[in-house]
Amino acid sequence: MMQHNDVSLIKMIKERGMRITPQRAIILEAVESLRGHITVEDVFQRVQTVNAYISLATVYRTLEMLRDMNLITQTNFGQSQAHFALKDHGSHHHLVCLNCHQLEEFSDDIFDPIRVSLEDSYGFEVYTEHMSLFGICQNCRKAAS
Repeated sequence: MMQHNDVSLIKMIKERGMRITPQRAIILEAVESLRGHITVEDVFQRVQTVNAYISLATVYRTLEMLRDMNLITQTNFGQSQAHFALKDHGSHHHLVCLNCHQLEEFSDDIFDPIRVSLEDSYGFEVYTEHMSLFGICQNCRKAAS
């Protein structure tokens, strides 16, 4: 999963002048080894198999740091837990059904006309990296009619 031109998160963080503690290294390796959309709990469970003394708070702070460094993206699927994905997971978004909770991914390209329009009309540059849009899916709409 982890590509970044074969550069690890550890290397990228070191290049930005951040310290890599042993706990942070374990967390970063867990993030790289998990695929797709992950939660803090997913990372915590993986980390616990390596070092049971790393706290959930430390995992959370490390994921926030990665998000703030623009190395991972954060989104919400309408649940209490945030989900994270490595940047190399690609710019994509999710349609989340409020009824059956089905997730469907769609390409970021669909936002191109909106980005252009907002830039032209307001001079505003929109960042759409990893969003969830909520509504009712086609199957639930058919079932309701």
